[in-house]
Amino acid sequence: MPTAGRLAAALAFFIYGWYIGLLATPFFPEANPPNSFLPLCVVVALLCGWMVVGSRAGNGYLAAIGNGLTGAFAFTVWIAFLLSFYNMIRRALRNLYDGPMEAVVDVFNLMLEMGQDFFDVNLVLSILIGGVLCAFVAEYFAKRYP
Repeated sequence: MPTAGRLAAALAFFIYGWYIGLLATPFFPEANPPNSFLPLCVVVALLCGWMVVGSRAGNGYLAAIGNGLTGAFAFTVWIAFLLSFYNMIRRALRNLYDGPMEAVVDVFNLMLEMGQDFFDVNLVLSILIGGVLCAFVAEYFAKRYP
């Protein structure tokens, strides 16, 4: 059911995904992300805003902190998983795996490697604080327009 809180969360996370996508670009090898990285960040953030944060908006600003952190965590995990899956498919097409199980397990190894490559204090703080700010926006509109 569409509500003002869901719409506000989706729009706030849309901007959040765009910002995080631009902020994470230098952490790719040679600062060259895949062409689909920025649109992927925007779409995943939009969905996390609508489904994760927007569905829980309206319970108060203290709960919004938890909602924002949950949305930021969901966004981060989905982006890491989708990028790792993309890299696994590229490696599988070059016949670097002995079997399908090795490829599936390597997705999670690639996620861990990506987490190490992308770990930066500014990026982590931007993800966490941005998620909470987006949840505050959703909370405001959920309370104001129920």
